[in-house]
Amino acid sequence: MTAPAWLDVLNETLDACAAHGRADLAERLRRRRDQRAPGTRIAVVGFPKQGKGYLLNALLNAPVCAVGDASTPAVPTEIGYAADPAAILVGHARENVPVGDLAKELEVRPPGSLRRVEVGLPRELLGTGLVLVDTPAIGDPRSPRTAATLDVLADAHAVILVSDATQELQPAELALARHIRTWCPALVLALTKIDVSPDWRELAARNRAALSETGVVADVFPVSATVRQAAAKAGDAALNGRSGFPELLNWVGEQAARPIERTRALAAAVSVRAAAVELVETLQTRLNAVSQDNGVDQVTLLHQAQRRTEELRRQNVRWQNMLSDEITDLISDAEYDLRERTRVIVRHVDRTFDEGDPVQIWPDFQTWLEENLAEAVETNYNWVSDRSEWIAQAVASTFGPHYGHAPELPLTGSGVDSIPEVGTPKIERFKIGQKLFTGLRGSYGGVLMFGLVTSLAGLPLINPVSLGAGVAFATKSVRDEGGMRLQRRQALAKAAAQRHVDDVFIRFSKEIKDEVRQVQRRLRDHFAALSDQLSEELTRQRELIIAGSAERDRRTQRVKKEIDRLAALHRKAGALGATARDIRELSA
Repeated sequence: MTAPAWLDVLNETLDACAAHGRADLAERLRRRRDQRAPGTRIAVVGFPKQGKGYLLNALLNAPVCAVGDASTPAVPTEIGYAADPAAILVGHARENVPVGDLAKELEVRPPGSLRRVEVGLPRELLGTGLVLVDTPAIGDPRSPRTAATLDVLADAHAVILVSDATQELQPAELALARHIRTWCPALVLALTKIDVSPDWRELAARNRAALSETGVVADVFPVSATVRQAAAKAGDAALNGRSGFPELLNWVGEQAARPIERTRALAAAVSVRAAAVELVETLQTRLNAVSQDNGVDQVTLLHQAQRRTEELRRQNVRWQNMLSDEITDLISDAEYDLRERTRVIVRHVDRTFDEGDPVQIWPDFQTWLEENLAEAVETNYNWVSDRSEWIAQAVASTFGPHYGHAPELPLTGSGVDSIPEVGTPKIERFKIGQKLFTGLRGSYGGVLMFGLVTSLAGLPLINPVSLGAGVAFATKSVRDEGGMRLQRRQALAKAAAQRHVDDVFIRFSKEIKDEVRQVQRRLRDHFAALSDQLSEELTRQRELIIAGSAERDRRTQRVKKEIDRLAALHRKAGALGATARDIRELSA
Protein backbone atom coordinates (compact mmCIF):
# COMPACT_ATOMS: atom_id res chain seq x y z
CA MET A 1 0.00 0.00 0.00
CA THR A 2 1.39 3.38 -1.03
CA ALA A 3 1.68 5.98 1.74
CA PRO A 4 -0.34 9.16 1.10
CA ALA A 5 1.59 12.19 -0.13
CA TRP A 6 0.66 14.29 2.88
CA LEU A 7 2.33 11.78 5.21
CA ASP A 8 5.82 12.43 3.82
CA VAL A 9 5.36 16.19 4.11
CA LEU A 10 4.00 15.84 7.64
CA ASN A 11 6.86 13.53 8.70
CA GLU A 12 9.48 15.89 7.30
CA THR A 13 7.89 18.85 9.12
CA LEU A 14 7.67 16.81 12.30
CA ASP A 15 11.42 16.07 12.08
CA ALA A 16 12.10 19.79 11.59
CA CYS A 17 10.05 20.63 14.69
CA ALA A 18 12.02 18.11 16.73
CA ALA A 19 15.32 19.38 15.31
CA HIS A 20 14.51 22.94 16.31
CA GLY A 21 13.36 22.03 19.81
CA ARG A 22 9.62 22.60 19.26
CA ALA A 23 8.29 19.55 21.06
CA ASP A 24 4.81 21.11 21.25
CA LEU A 25 4.55 21.42 17.47
CA ALA A 26 6.02 17.95 17.00
CA GLU A 27 3.40 16.49 19.34
CA ARG A 28 0.56 18.17 17.37
CA LEU A 29 1.87 16.81 14.08
CA ARG A 30 2.44 13.39 15.60
CA ARG A 31 -1.21 13.25 16.69
CA ARG A 32 -2.31 14.24 13.19
CA ARG A 33 -0.15 11.50 11.72
CA ASP A 34 -1.16 8.76 14.14
CA GLN A 35 -4.87 9.53 14.09
CA ARG A 36 -6.72 6.32 13.20
CA ALA A 37 -10.35 7.38 13.80
CA PRO A 38 -12.57 6.09 10.95
CA GLY A 39 -14.67 9.27 10.62
CA THR A 40 -14.60 13.03 10.75
CA ARG A 41 -14.30 14.67 14.16
CA ILE A 42 -16.06 18.01 14.69
CA ALA A 43 -15.36 19.79 17.96
CA VAL A 44 -17.91 22.19 19.45
CA VAL A 45 -16.18 24.83 21.54
CA GLY A 46 -17.18 28.03 23.24
CA PHE A 47 -17.03 30.12 26.34
CA PRO A 48 -19.45 29.49 29.25
CA LYS A 49 -23.15 30.21 28.90
CA GLN A 50 -23.11 30.54 25.12
CA GLY A 51 -25.63 27.76 24.45
CA LYS A 52 -23.17 25.06 23.40
CA GLY A 53 -25.15 22.25 25.09
CA TYR A 54 -28.46 23.41 23.63
CA LEU A 55 -26.84 23.54 20.20
CA LEU A 56 -25.59 19.95 20.37
CA ASN A 57 -28.85 18.64 21.76
CA ALA A 58 -30.71 20.41 18.98
CA LEU A 59 -28.35 19.04 16.32
CA LEU A 60 -28.88 15.51 17.58
CA ASN A 61 -32.48 15.92 18.73
CA ALA A 62 -31.44 14.24 21.97
CA PRO A 63 -30.82 15.59 25.51
CA VAL A 64 -27.30 14.24 25.66
CA CYS A 65 -25.47 17.37 26.86
CA ALA A 66 -25.87 19.30 30.09
CA VAL A 67 -27.85 22.53 29.67
CA GLY A 68 -29.16 25.32 31.83
CA ASP A 69 -27.88 25.40 35.39
CA ALA A 70 -26.47 21.87 35.19
CA SER A 71 -22.69 21.77 35.47
CA THR A 72 -20.92 21.03 32.21
CA PRO A 73 -18.50 18.10 32.20
CA ALA A 74 -14.80 18.82 32.78
CA VAL A 75 -13.80 16.29 30.12
CA PRO A 76 -14.71 16.05 26.42
CA THR A 77 -17.80 14.12 25.40
CA GLU A 78 -17.40 12.26 22.11
CA ILE A 79 -20.75 11.55 20.48
CA GLY A 80 -20.75 8.93 17.71
CA TYR A 81 -23.07 6.48 16.10
CA ALA A 82 -24.45 3.42 17.90
CA ALA A 83 -27.41 1.23 17.15
CA ASP A 84 -28.59 1.60 20.72
CA PRO A 85 -28.07 4.60 22.97
CA ALA A 86 -25.09 4.04 25.21
CA ALA A 87 -22.68 6.05 27.35
CA ILE A 88 -19.23 5.04 28.55
CA LEU A 89 -17.16 6.84 31.17
CA VAL A 90 -13.48 6.45 30.24
CA GLY A 91 -11.06 6.78 33.13
CA HIS A 92 -8.75 4.13 34.44
CA ALA A 93 -11.39 1.73 33.12
CA ARG A 94 -14.40 1.93 30.85
CA GLU A 95 -17.76 2.07 32.66
CA ASN A 96 -21.12 1.83 30.92
CA VAL A 97 -23.85 4.11 32.25
CA PRO A 98 -27.39 4.84 30.97
CA VAL A 99 -27.54 7.83 28.66
CA GLY A 100 -30.35 9.30 30.71
CA ASP A 101 -28.26 9.17 33.88
CA LEU A 102 -25.12 10.59 32.27
CA ALA A 103 -25.49 14.07 33.74
CA LYS A 104 -25.97 12.69 37.28
CA GLU A 105 -23.04 10.30 36.93
CA LEU A 106 -20.75 13.08 35.81
CA GLU A 107 -21.73 15.28 38.76
CA VAL A 108 -20.71 12.65 41.33
CA ARG A 109 -17.40 11.72 39.72
CA PRO A 110 -14.36 13.23 41.48
CA PRO A 111 -12.26 15.66 39.46
CA GLY A 112 -9.49 14.02 37.47
CA SER A 113 -11.02 10.53 37.55
CA LEU A 114 -12.17 10.65 33.90
CA ARG A 115 -10.39 11.32 30.61
CA ARG A 116 -13.43 11.53 28.36
CA VAL A 117 -17.01 10.39 27.87
CA GLU A 118 -18.11 8.35 24.89
CA VAL A 119 -21.79 8.49 23.86
CA GLY A 120 -23.42 6.44 21.14
CA LEU A 121 -26.71 7.50 19.53
CA PRO A 122 -28.69 5.98 16.66
CA ARG A 123 -28.66 9.10 14.47
CA GLU A 124 -28.39 9.17 10.73
CA LEU A 125 -26.14 12.21 10.95
CA LEU A 126 -23.57 10.11 12.79
CA GLY A 127 -23.89 7.13 10.54
CA THR A 128 -20.97 8.09 8.32
CA GLY A 129 -18.56 7.87 11.25
CA LEU A 130 -18.96 11.49 12.23
CA VAL A 131 -18.01 12.23 15.83
CA LEU A 132 -19.21 15.40 17.51
CA VAL A 133 -17.08 16.38 20.47
CA ASP A 134 -18.61 18.48 23.22
CA THR A 135 -15.76 20.28 24.94
CA PRO A 136 -15.52 21.87 28.40
CA ALA A 137 -16.20 25.57 28.42
CA ILE A 138 -13.14 27.71 27.84
CA GLY A 139 -12.27 30.10 30.64
CA ASP A 140 -9.10 30.71 32.59
CA PRO A 141 -6.15 29.82 30.31
CA ARG A 142 -4.54 27.98 33.24
CA SER A 143 -7.59 25.84 34.07
CA PRO A 144 -7.69 22.09 33.26
CA ARG A 145 -10.96 22.62 31.37
CA THR A 146 -9.36 25.04 28.93
CA ALA A 147 -6.38 22.71 28.52
CA ALA A 148 -8.72 19.77 27.80
CA THR A 149 -10.55 21.78 25.12
CA LEU A 150 -7.36 22.92 23.40
CA ASP A 151 -6.16 19.32 23.47
CA VAL A 152 -9.31 18.23 21.59
CA LEU A 153 -8.53 20.76 18.83
CA ALA A 154 -5.33 18.85 17.98
CA ASP A 155 -7.48 15.94 16.72
CA ALA A 156 -10.41 17.90 15.29
CA HIS A 157 -11.04 18.05 11.53
CA ALA A 158 -13.57 20.85 11.87
CA VAL A 159 -14.75 23.15 14.66
CA ILE A 160 -18.04 24.83 15.53
CA LEU A 161 -17.34 27.94 17.60
CA VAL A 162 -20.42 28.84 19.64
CA SER A 163 -21.25 32.40 20.62
CA ASP A 164 -24.65 33.77 21.55
CA ALA A 165 -26.38 36.65 19.81
CA THR A 166 -26.59 38.88 22.87
CA GLN A 167 -23.28 40.58 22.15
CA GLU A 168 -20.56 40.82 19.53
CA LEU A 169 -17.57 38.52 19.49
CA GLN A 170 -15.17 39.40 22.30
CA PRO A 171 -11.39 39.74 21.75
CA ALA A 172 -10.83 36.40 23.49
CA GLU A 173 -13.30 34.71 21.13
CA LEU A 174 -11.62 36.27 18.08
CA ALA A 175 -8.22 35.10 19.35
CA LEU A 176 -9.65 31.60 19.84
CA ALA A 177 -11.09 31.65 16.31
CA ARG A 178 -7.73 32.69 14.89
CA HIS A 179 -5.98 29.89 16.77
CA ILE A 180 -8.52 27.32 15.60
CA ARG A 181 -8.34 28.45 11.99
CA THR A 182 -4.55 28.26 12.07
CA TRP A 183 -4.57 24.58 13.03
CA CYS A 184 -7.90 23.32 11.71
CA PRO A 185 -9.07 23.30 8.06
CA ALA A 186 -12.73 24.14 8.75
CA LEU A 187 -14.37 26.56 11.18
CA VAL A 188 -17.86 27.99 11.46
CA LEU A 189 -19.38 30.36 13.96
CA ALA A 190 -22.74 29.24 15.38
CA LEU A 191 -24.56 32.37 16.57
CA THR A 192 -27.02 30.99 19.12
CA LYS A 193 -30.07 32.42 20.94
CA ILE A 194 -31.25 34.48 17.97
CA ASP A 195 -34.80 34.00 19.24
CA VAL A 196 -34.06 36.36 22.16
CA SER A 197 -31.99 38.84 20.15
CA PRO A 198 -34.07 41.00 17.76
CA ASP A 199 -30.91 42.51 16.25
CA TRP A 200 -29.19 39.22 15.52
CA ARG A 201 -28.92 39.99 11.78
CA GLU A 202 -26.91 43.17 12.41
CA LEU A 203 -24.90 41.33 15.03
CA ALA A 204 -24.15 38.49 12.61
CA ALA A 205 -22.96 41.02 10.03
CA ARG A 206 -20.67 42.71 12.57
CA ASN A 207 -19.29 39.31 13.63
CA ARG A 208 -18.55 38.42 10.01
CA ALA A 209 -16.70 41.70 9.62
CA ALA A 210 -14.79 41.15 12.85
CA LEU A 211 -13.73 37.66 11.75
CA SER A 212 -12.65 38.99 8.37
CA GLU A 213 -10.61 41.79 9.97
CA THR A 214 -8.94 39.20 12.19
CA GLY A 215 -7.97 37.19 9.12
CA VAL A 216 -10.30 34.29 9.88
CA VAL A 217 -12.34 32.77 7.06
CA ALA A 218 -15.45 31.25 8.63
CA ASP A 219 -19.14 31.09 7.84
CA VAL A 220 -21.62 32.41 10.42
CA PHE A 221 -24.77 30.39 11.08
CA PRO A 222 -27.41 32.16 13.24
CA VAL A 223 -29.41 29.44 15.01
CA SER A 224 -32.00 28.99 17.74
CA ALA A 225 -32.20 25.68 19.60
CA THR A 226 -35.51 26.72 21.18
CA VAL A 227 -37.12 27.26 17.79
CA ARG A 228 -35.73 23.95 16.51
CA GLN A 229 -37.08 22.05 19.50
CA ALA A 230 -40.47 23.70 19.03
CA ALA A 231 -40.43 22.83 15.33
CA ALA A 232 -39.53 19.24 16.16
CA LYS A 233 -42.42 18.94 18.58
CA ALA A 234 -44.84 20.51 16.09
CA GLY A 235 -43.41 18.79 13.04
CA ASP A 236 -43.26 22.20 11.40
CA ALA A 237 -40.67 22.18 8.61
CA ALA A 238 -41.04 25.92 7.98
CA LEU A 239 -40.38 26.71 11.62
CA ASN A 240 -37.39 24.41 11.56
CA GLY A 241 -36.06 26.36 8.59
CA ARG A 242 -36.32 29.60 10.57
CA SER A 243 -34.29 28.00 13.38
CA GLY A 244 -31.18 28.15 11.16
CA PHE A 245 -30.24 24.55 11.90
CA PRO A 246 -30.77 23.20 8.38
CA GLU A 247 -27.86 25.33 7.10
CA LEU A 248 -25.66 24.26 9.99
CA LEU A 249 -26.62 20.62 9.44
CA ASN A 250 -25.77 20.93 5.78
CA TRP A 251 -22.32 22.20 6.70
CA VAL A 252 -21.88 19.31 9.16
CA GLY A 253 -23.07 16.92 6.52
CA GLU A 254 -20.53 18.26 4.03
CA GLN A 255 -17.75 17.70 6.54
CA ALA A 256 -18.97 14.20 7.28
CA ALA A 257 -19.46 13.32 3.61
CA ARG A 258 -15.95 14.23 2.62
CA PRO A 259 -13.75 11.15 2.25
CA ILE A 260 -11.83 10.62 5.45
CA GLU A 261 -8.50 10.44 3.62
CA ARG A 262 -9.22 13.82 2.05
CA THR A 263 -10.19 15.21 5.46
CA ARG A 264 -6.98 13.92 6.98
CA ALA A 265 -4.96 15.39 4.13
CA LEU A 266 -6.57 18.79 4.67
CA ALA A 267 -5.94 18.63 8.41
CA ALA A 268 -2.35 17.57 7.85
CA ALA A 269 -1.83 20.34 5.28
CA VAL A 270 -3.13 23.03 7.61
CA SER A 271 -1.12 21.69 10.54
CA VAL A 272 2.05 21.51 8.47
CA ARG A 273 1.61 25.08 7.25
CA ALA A 274 0.92 26.34 10.78
CA ALA A 275 3.98 24.55 12.16
CA ALA A 276 6.12 25.77 9.26
CA VAL A 277 5.02 29.37 9.88
CA GLU A 278 5.94 29.17 13.57
CA LEU A 279 9.31 27.58 12.80
CA VAL A 280 10.11 30.17 10.15
CA GLU A 281 9.23 32.97 12.56
CA THR A 282 11.60 31.47 15.12
CA LEU A 283 14.37 31.06 12.55
CA GLN A 284 13.79 34.55 11.18
CA THR A 285 14.21 35.93 14.70
CA ARG A 286 17.44 33.99 14.99
CA LEU A 287 18.57 35.24 11.61
CA ASN A 288 17.83 38.83 12.62
CA ALA A 289 19.91 38.30 15.75
CA VAL A 290 22.80 37.07 13.62
CA SER A 291 22.36 40.08 11.35
CA GLN A 292 22.55 42.37 14.36
CA ASP A 293 25.78 40.64 15.35
CA ASN A 294 27.04 41.50 11.92
CA GLY A 295 26.09 45.13 12.48
CA VAL A 296 29.73 45.83 13.20
CA ASP A 297 31.60 44.90 10.07
CA GLN A 298 34.19 42.18 10.61
CA VAL A 299 36.79 44.16 8.68
CA THR A 300 36.22 47.02 11.10
CA LEU A 301 36.76 44.67 14.03
CA LEU A 302 39.97 43.41 12.48
CA HIS A 303 41.16 46.98 11.94
CA GLN A 304 40.34 47.79 15.56
CA ALA A 305 42.33 44.76 16.73
CA GLN A 306 45.25 45.80 14.51
CA ARG A 307 45.15 49.33 15.95
CA ARG A 308 45.18 47.91 19.47
CA THR A 309 48.20 45.81 18.52
CA GLU A 310 50.05 48.88 17.25
CA GLU A 311 49.08 50.78 20.38
CA LEU A 312 50.37 47.92 22.52
CA ARG A 313 53.69 48.06 20.65
CA ARG A 314 53.96 51.78 21.39
CA GLN A 315 52.98 51.11 24.99
CA ASN A 316 55.88 48.66 25.29
CA VAL A 317 58.32 51.33 24.19
CA ARG A 318 56.76 53.92 26.50
CA TRP A 319 56.72 51.84 29.65
CA GLN A 320 60.25 50.55 29.12
CA ASN A 321 61.61 54.07 28.60
CA MET A 322 59.62 55.38 31.54
CA LEU A 323 60.84 52.62 33.85
CA SER A 324 64.47 53.08 32.84
CA ASP A 325 64.36 56.88 33.23
CA GLU A 326 62.51 56.83 36.54
CA ILE A 327 64.84 54.22 38.06
CA THR A 328 67.90 56.17 36.99
CA ASP A 329 66.45 59.34 38.51
CA LEU A 330 65.48 57.46 41.66
CA ILE A 331 69.01 56.14 42.20
CA SER A 332 70.46 59.59 41.72
CA ASP A 333 67.86 61.26 43.92
CA ALA A 334 68.15 58.63 46.64
CA GLU A 335 71.91 59.03 46.81
CA TYR A 336 71.60 62.81 46.86
CA ASP A 337 68.94 62.64 49.56
CA LEU A 338 71.07 60.44 51.79
CA ARG A 339 74.07 62.63 51.13
CA GLU A 340 72.18 65.76 52.14
CA ARG A 341 70.91 64.16 55.31
CA THR A 342 74.40 63.05 56.34
CA ARG A 343 75.87 66.44 55.43
CA VAL A 344 73.46 68.07 57.86
CA ILE A 345 74.66 65.66 60.52
CA VAL A 346 78.30 66.43 59.72
CA ARG A 347 77.70 70.16 59.97
CA HIS A 348 76.10 69.64 63.35
CA VAL A 349 79.13 67.57 64.40
CA ASP A 350 81.46 70.40 63.44
CA ARG A 351 79.43 72.93 65.39
CA THR A 352 79.27 70.61 68.37
CA PHE A 353 82.98 70.03 68.63
CA ASP A 354 83.90 73.62 67.78
CA GLU A 355 82.28 74.56 71.03
CA GLY A 356 82.39 71.50 73.25
CA ASP A 357 85.07 69.35 74.84
CA PRO A 358 84.83 65.78 73.65
CA VAL A 359 85.91 64.63 77.10
CA GLN A 360 82.71 65.99 78.53
CA ILE A 361 80.11 65.60 75.76
CA TRP A 362 81.20 62.47 73.88
CA PRO A 363 78.78 59.97 75.54
CA ASP A 364 75.73 62.14 74.82
CA PHE A 365 77.04 63.00 71.36
CA GLN A 366 77.53 59.32 70.54
CA THR A 367 73.86 58.54 71.32
CA TRP A 368 72.69 61.56 69.31
CA LEU A 369 74.80 60.62 66.31
CA GLU A 370 73.57 57.02 66.20
CA GLU A 371 69.92 58.08 66.50
CA ASN A 372 70.18 60.73 63.81
CA LEU A 373 72.01 58.42 61.41
CA ALA A 374 69.32 55.75 61.92
CA GLU A 375 66.59 58.33 61.33
CA ALA A 376 68.30 59.60 58.19
CA VAL A 377 68.70 56.11 56.77
CA GLU A 378 65.10 55.12 57.67
CA THR A 379 63.67 58.30 56.16
CA ASN A 380 65.68 57.81 53.00
CA TYR A 381 64.54 54.21 52.75
CA ASN A 382 60.85 55.12 53.21
CA TRP A 383 61.19 57.84 50.60
CA VAL A 384 62.68 55.34 48.16
CA SER A 385 59.86 52.90 48.91
CA ASP A 386 57.16 55.52 48.25
CA ARG A 387 58.91 56.66 45.09
CA SER A 388 59.14 53.05 43.87
CA GLU A 389 55.38 52.57 44.29
CA TRP A 390 54.75 55.82 42.44
CA ILE A 391 56.95 54.60 39.57
CA ALA A 392 55.04 51.31 39.49
CA GLN A 393 51.70 53.13 39.28
CA ALA A 394 53.03 55.50 36.62
CA VAL A 395 54.25 52.63 34.47
CA ALA A 396 51.02 50.69 35.01
CA SER A 397 48.97 53.69 33.87
CA THR A 398 50.59 53.46 30.43
CA PHE A 399 48.64 50.22 29.88
CA GLY A 400 45.28 51.91 30.37
CA PRO A 401 42.73 52.00 33.17
CA HIS A 402 41.80 48.30 32.79
CA TYR A 403 45.35 47.22 33.56
CA GLY A 404 46.31 50.01 35.97
CA HIS A 405 47.23 47.77 38.90
CA ALA A 406 50.86 47.71 40.04
CA PRO A 407 52.62 44.70 41.54
CA GLU A 408 53.51 44.41 45.20
CA LEU A 409 56.98 45.78 46.00
CA PRO A 410 58.06 44.20 49.29
CA LEU A 411 61.45 45.84 49.97
CA THR A 412 63.80 43.88 52.22
CA GLY A 413 64.04 46.59 54.92
CA SER A 414 66.26 49.54 55.70
CA GLY A 415 68.66 47.62 57.97
CA VAL A 416 69.02 50.45 60.46
CA ASP A 417 69.36 47.91 63.25
CA SER A 418 72.70 46.87 61.78
CA ILE A 419 74.22 50.34 61.86
CA PRO A 420 77.56 49.95 63.79
CA GLU A 421 78.20 51.90 66.94
CA VAL A 422 80.33 54.99 66.76
CA GLY A 423 83.87 54.18 67.85
CA THR A 424 85.15 56.33 70.73
CA PRO A 425 88.37 58.14 69.71
CA LYS A 426 91.44 58.13 71.97
CA ILE A 427 90.86 61.40 73.86
CA GLU A 428 93.91 62.56 75.83
CA ARG A 429 93.03 64.18 79.14
CA PHE A 430 95.10 67.11 80.66
CA LYS A 431 95.96 65.54 83.96
CA ILE A 432 97.04 67.26 87.23
CA GLY A 433 100.65 66.12 86.97
CA GLN A 434 100.90 67.41 83.43
CA LYS A 435 99.40 70.73 84.47
CA LEU A 436 101.91 71.00 87.43
CA PHE A 437 104.85 70.20 85.19
CA THR A 438 103.70 72.70 82.56
CA GLY A 439 103.18 75.37 85.26
CA LEU A 440 106.69 74.83 86.77
CA ARG A 441 108.20 75.08 83.31
CA GLY A 442 106.40 78.34 82.61
CA SER A 443 107.19 79.79 86.12
CA TYR A 444 110.94 79.02 85.74
CA GLY A 445 111.17 81.24 82.71
CA GLY A 446 109.19 84.03 84.41
CA VAL A 447 111.31 83.99 87.61
CA LEU A 448 114.56 83.91 85.65
CA MET A 449 113.53 86.70 83.21
CA PHE A 450 112.25 89.15 85.82
CA GLY A 451 114.99 88.13 88.38
CA LEU A 452 117.74 89.22 85.94
CA VAL A 453 115.94 92.48 85.16
CA THR A 454 115.44 93.34 88.84
CA SER A 455 119.05 92.34 89.67
CA LEU A 456 120.15 95.47 87.72
CA ALA A 457 118.30 97.45 90.30
CA GLY A 458 120.18 95.63 93.01
CA LEU A 459 117.53 93.20 93.97
CA PRO A 460 118.24 89.50 94.41
CA LEU A 461 117.33 87.02 91.61
CA ILE A 462 114.40 85.74 93.57
CA ASN A 463 112.38 88.58 94.83
CA PRO A 464 108.62 89.32 95.00
CA VAL A 465 108.52 90.71 91.49
CA SER A 466 110.24 87.68 89.92
CA LEU A 467 108.06 85.34 91.97
CA GLY A 468 104.91 87.16 90.77
CA ALA A 469 106.12 86.94 87.18
CA GLY A 470 106.77 83.20 87.64
CA VAL A 471 103.25 82.67 88.87
CA ALA A 472 101.86 84.60 85.86
CA PHE A 473 103.96 82.66 83.35
CA ALA A 474 103.01 79.37 85.03
CA THR A 475 99.32 80.19 84.71
CA LYS A 476 99.70 81.21 81.07
CA SER A 477 101.63 78.06 80.20
CA VAL A 478 98.98 75.82 81.77
CA ARG A 479 96.22 77.74 79.91
CA ASP A 480 97.99 77.59 76.56
CA GLU A 481 98.77 73.89 76.90
CA GLY A 482 95.16 73.14 77.89
CA GLY A 483 93.86 75.04 74.86
CA MET A 484 96.13 73.15 72.46
CA ARG A 485 95.19 69.83 73.96
CA LEU A 486 91.44 70.77 73.63
CA GLN A 487 91.86 71.56 69.93
CA ARG A 488 93.56 68.25 69.33
CA ARG A 489 90.73 66.40 71.07
CA GLN A 490 88.09 68.30 69.09
CA ALA A 491 89.86 67.56 65.81
CA LEU A 492 90.17 63.91 66.76
CA ALA A 493 86.45 63.69 67.69
CA LYS A 494 85.38 65.41 64.44
CA ALA A 495 87.47 63.05 62.37
CA ALA A 496 86.07 60.01 64.16
CA ALA A 497 82.48 61.20 63.74
CA GLN A 498 82.95 62.12 60.07
CA ARG A 499 84.54 58.76 59.29
CA HIS A 500 81.58 57.03 60.91
CA VAL A 501 79.09 59.13 58.94
CA ASP A 502 80.96 58.40 55.69
CA ASP A 503 80.99 54.69 56.45
CA VAL A 504 77.24 54.71 57.05
CA PHE A 505 76.62 56.71 53.87
CA ILE A 506 78.72 54.42 51.69
CA ARG A 507 77.14 51.29 53.09
CA PHE A 508 73.50 52.36 52.88
CA SER A 509 73.93 54.17 49.62
CA LYS A 510 74.98 50.81 48.18
CA GLU A 511 72.07 49.03 49.84
CA ILE A 512 69.53 51.56 48.53
CA LYS A 513 70.92 51.21 45.00
CA ASP A 514 70.61 47.44 45.26
CA GLU A 515 67.00 47.78 46.45
CA VAL A 516 66.13 50.08 43.57
CA ARG A 517 67.72 47.66 41.10
CA GLN A 518 65.57 44.87 42.56
CA VAL A 519 62.50 47.07 42.18
CA GLN A 520 63.44 47.70 38.57
CA ARG A 521 63.78 43.98 37.86
CA ARG A 522 60.44 43.15 39.49
CA LEU A 523 58.63 45.90 37.59
CA ARG A 524 60.30 44.90 34.35
CA ASP A 525 59.34 41.24 34.76
CA HIS A 526 55.76 42.11 35.78
CA PHE A 527 55.02 44.52 32.96
CA ALA A 528 56.82 42.37 30.39
CA ALA A 529 54.54 39.49 31.38
CA LEU A 530 51.51 41.80 31.20
CA SER A 531 52.58 42.97 27.77
CA ASP A 532 52.96 39.38 26.59
CA GLN A 533 49.52 38.55 28.00
CA LEU A 534 47.89 41.47 26.21
CA SER A 535 49.65 40.53 23.01
CA GLU A 536 48.36 36.96 23.29
CA GLU A 537 44.83 38.23 24.01
CA LEU A 538 44.91 40.40 20.92
CA THR A 539 46.18 37.49 18.86
CA ARG A 540 43.36 35.27 20.14
CA GLN A 541 40.87 38.07 19.56
CA ARG A 542 41.95 38.42 15.94
CA GLU A 543 41.68 34.66 15.51
CA LEU A 544 38.21 34.64 17.09
CA ILE A 545 37.07 37.50 14.87
CA ILE A 546 38.22 35.64 11.80
CA ALA A 547 36.77 32.33 13.01
CA GLY A 548 33.57 34.00 14.31
CA SER A 549 32.97 35.72 11.00
CA ALA A 550 33.26 32.44 9.16
CA GLU A 551 31.06 30.69 11.72
CA ARG A 552 28.41 33.43 11.51
CA ASP A 553 28.39 33.13 7.75
CA ARG A 554 27.99 29.38 7.98
CA ARG A 555 25.23 29.72 10.61
CA THR A 556 23.43 32.32 8.51
CA GLN A 557 23.58 30.09 5.47
CA ARG A 558 22.29 27.14 7.49
CA VAL A 559 19.36 29.20 8.83
CA LYS A 560 18.52 30.53 5.36
CA LYS A 561 18.70 27.05 3.93
CA GLU A 562 16.40 25.77 6.67
CA ILE A 563 13.95 28.62 6.03
CA ASP A 564 13.96 27.70 2.33
CA ARG A 565 13.28 24.07 3.24
CA LEU A 566 10.38 25.03 5.50
CA ALA A 567 9.00 27.36 2.83
CA ALA A 568 9.08 24.42 0.39
CA LEU A 569 7.20 22.28 2.91
CA HIS A 570 4.71 25.09 3.32
CA ARG A 571 4.13 25.16 -0.45
CA LYS A 572 3.82 21.38 -0.62
CA ALA A 573 1.25 21.45 2.17
CA GLY A 574 -0.65 24.16 0.29
CA ALA A 575 -0.77 21.97 -2.75
CA LEU A 576 -2.25 19.15 -0.65
CA GLY A 577 -5.19 21.17 0.63
CA ALA A 578 -7.08 23.70 -1.43
CA THR A 579 -8.78 25.06 1.64
CA ALA A 580 -5.51 26.39 2.91
CA ARG A 581 -5.70 29.21 0.42
CA ASP A 582 -6.19 31.80 3.11
CA ILE A 583 -2.68 31.24 4.46
CA ARG A 584 -0.02 33.23 2.68
CA GLU A 585 2.88 31.41 1.18
CA LEU A 586 6.15 31.59 3.05
CA SER A 587 9.27 32.91 1.50
CA ALA A 588 12.85 32.99 2.58
